[in-house]
Amino acid sequence: MKNIQLGQEQEPDGQPHIPEDATAIESLSCEHRHIEAVVKSLQDAVAALDARQRLNIQKLRAVVEFLRVYADLRHHQREEGIFFPLLVRRGVPPQGCPIGGLNNEHEKGRALVSVLDKGITAYEQKQLGADHAVRQTLQEIIDLYRKHLWMEDAMVFPMAEKLISKTDDEELKEKFADLDSKIGSDVIVRLELFAGSLSFQAGTADFGSGCSRTTSI
Repeated sequence: MKNIQLGQEQEPDGQPHIPEDATAIESLSCEHRHIEAVVKSLQDAVAALDARQRLNIQKLRAVVEFLRVYADLRHHQREEGIFFPLLVRRGVPPQGCPIGGLNNEHEKGRALVSVLDKGITAYEQKQLGADHAVRQTLQEIIDLYRKHLWMEDAMVFPMAEKLISKTDDEELKEKFADLDSKIGSDVIVRLELFAGSLSFQAGTADFGSGCSRTTSI
């Protein structure tokens, strides 16, 4: 499997380039890099809160949309509805480690994003303690995804490459494309561009509302 990273094999707009002959697993790995970029940027938001800066509400809501649509509706559904069932057909147990644990983490992620969504509203209204609550939820999302992405990159994908045939790979790619058509290529591209814009700002605490640049999505 090609190790596709942000900053390597990129298009002119800075996004990861997926070769035409990329496998389904390489496609999933590339999605990880987009998700990873957004998750890393959340550390900037945590740092801004620790510095008692107000956060950019528009950007936080864009993160919620990214996590709900790109990370969950696209990436997680590719795994839960297409990729993991194929692994089960190839002998991987549906319960326990790794599939059962990863599905549980998907559920936890959905719950955390819902908590974040509600927390942003409270934070925007400047409710007492909302800044602490948002910070805690952001950190939990960071911790969850760091572990989750590592588990799949380091363990699940290498295992899957040994189990999946070329015919299996073609089946996966066809079903992935069908799912993408339901979400909309314009939505996917927009969210990937958003992830790329955040990755270039990593370490700048650009989530602070006093920053002169606001990401347009």
